Amino acid sequence: MSLAYFPMYPDDFEADTAHLTLAEDGAYNRLLRLCWRTPGCSIPGDKEWIYRRLRAHSDQDRAVIDVVLDEFFTTKNGRCSNARLSKEWVAANQAHERRKNAGSKGGSAKAMKTNKTASSNAVAKPKQPEPEPEPYITEDTNVSSPKPPDQFRIPDGWVPSDDDWQYARDQGIRDNDIKETADEFQTYWSDRRDRSAKKSGRGWSQCWKSWVRRVSGRYKQGYRLDAKGGAARGGQGASIASIVLERQLRSEV
Repeated sequence: MSLAYFPMYPDDFEADTAHLTLAEDGAYNRLLRLCWRTPGCSIPGDKEWIYRRLRAHSDQDRAVIDVVLDEFFTTKNGRCSNARLSKEWVAANQAHERRKNAGSKGGSAKAMKTNKTASSNAVAKPKQPEPEPEPYITEDTNVSSPKPPDQFRIPDGWVPSDDDWQYARDQGIRDNDIKETADEFQTYWSDRRDRSAKKSGRGWSQCWKSWVRRVSGRYKQGYRLDAKGGAARGGQGASIASIVLERQLRSEV
């Protein structure tokens, strides 16, 4: 069965995807819609199949889809799916079946009651408009909607976790450059005061990975991003914040 709608929680979505580029966000939404409209809320784990369905004809479009698939989707037994979307699909499907069964039972009971009544002086009331789909109860929290993850500003003296550090290495960034990148990342987000400046712990990790992907090419060419996103020649000296960060890192080793 293909459900005609799916629940959307903007705050949760923004917390997990604020680091995506415009192209990555568009690819993510297309993948979610494609999964939701496919039986079982999963699609074949065949990238060529996915590229055709998303109309990704250029190498650039395909590279964007690869980034989103690697970060938000998993492949198991030849099927590709998104964990959160699959959970919502199961809950929505169960709620739909309960409403359908309840309506069927109510119609049968009403028909039996009508047949047993010989006559009635009651005037039929106008048909009430059909209500919107009611919120469903999730199995794990027993509330009408999942509790959004705690969101917070980037902590003072933030440093990458071991996994975040290794991710930057995997992108070809040297340890010394990773320290500068982390300093610029922390400074940039500390200065932000908009809604995007608060994220969950997982959101900050994803934001770091997106930042690393953007700056990795510049480091390979001898450039780095400054705290405002501009390009600057590496090796021109370190800010006070980067010196503090380096000392913090040394104390943790």
